[in-house]
Amino acid sequence: MIDLIGDSKKRNKVMLLFLVLGLIVFGIASSCGVYESDAENILERPGMMIVFSFVGCWVLIILAKLIMTPLLQRSENYYGEGGDDTDA
Repeated sequence: MIDLIGDSKKRNKVMLLFLVLGLIVFGIASSCGVYESDAENILERPGMMIVFSFVGCWVLIILAKLIMTPLLQRSENYYGEGGDDTDA
């Protein structure tokens, strides 16, 4: 799978950086009045809820693969070389 950052400490720093940047962007957008518009009316148009749900589902799948795969996947030599298999 895709492993963009191999070092776990560096990966954690990058994820924290993106979280902080996202919060900063949200704060700037909120202070500029972006969330006070009639944006909720967009979802009331025919078919927009389906499109929004489809795109949101794919975004969640892709983000889960990019973030969780490096955290959960073990390296190929995780169990070692198997040097104690002489009795088998």
